Amino acid sequence: MKQKIIWIVLICSTILKADQFAFLFYNDFFAGTDKHFTNGMALSWLDDTYKLQENSSRYSTLAKKLPFGNSLDSCTAGLSINQIIITPSNTDLVTPQHDDVPYAGYLGISAYLFKWSKQSFHEYRIEAGVVGDEAGGEAVQNYFHKIIGNDKSQGWDTQLATQYTLTLLYKYGEISWQKNNFRGLDMDWFNQAGFEVGNFSTDVFGSSMFRIGKNYIQNFNVHYPYLKEEAVLLQTDTKHKGFGWSGSVGVNMDILAYSYILEEAKNEGYNLDKNILNASAYAGIDLYYNAHKFTFFYQSQSPYSKQQNTIDTFGGFSYSFEF
Repeated sequence: MKQKIIWIVLICSTILKADQFAFLFYNDFFAGTDKHFTNGMALSWLDDTYKLQENSSRYSTLAKKLPFGNSLDSCTAGLSINQIIITPSNTDLVTPQHDDVPYAGYLGISAYLFKWSKQSFHEYRIEAGVVGDEAGGEAVQNYFHKIIGNDKSQGWDTQLATQYTLTLLYKYGEISWQKNNFRGLDMDWFNQAGFEVGNFSTDVFGSSMFRIGKNYIQNFNVHYPYLKEEAVLLQTDTKHKGFGWSGSVGVNMDILAYSYILEEAKNEGYNLDKNILNASAYAGIDLYYNAHKFTFFYQSQSPYSKQQNTIDTFGGFSYSFEF
């Protein structure tokens, strides 16, 4: 199933004359650990930008029917496929570890639409997914373990059973402050907030990011929620030229009303009670060259369950290319 979805995304992207591709990869290997949210990947495509007030694209009519942001300039849309892998701290045991998180894989495919201008955007997203063996978590994690020389995880036979999911997401983001060419450097401050509703996750979230650098791409500095960060591909200026760099720091907040993985694990006898309020800190470095952008980052996440008493840290990278 996983391979079929990947091919669907790639074929659709080719047919629709893709404007941008992006690849995003999270893994706690970069932080020297192997537990909990241990791996995440996303492959994304974003189409060309069209004028919102003109019937210039297949998106214009739909965009004007959606609430909020009809006074903005532009609209565009895209597709994404993403995967999340979750494991307990001890991956040598073959039996369920009811004092830790369960093994779980999640695979989702998203369609999203943006209404945006140079200062703000509204995002509307629908994501269909599957939890369980069809998500391919076991194969992907053990293949990566083989590459880095780690042992196979032994408990995948205890992973959560197959469950199909549907999630709706809305978020609003804006560049709240901007300073260009201050002693040769550019700076901006970006804020966003939104919510997800569905049988995989239901929550309210927000984030705030500060960036400083030189000749970086003028875009929305989005880094939350995990694997749903395509708004960063919306470029508010003309195509980037030459080499540039930037550094970003920020905080993310999440009010968690429902998590399928935590609730289903609890139903199966795991000793898990969700933390309603969660927070994470982010630090990243971006490098730019013409149409290329590469990011490397670290993120620390507060525990999602009351039974966990340690902070999870992981790193990752992303790469995007504008055609």
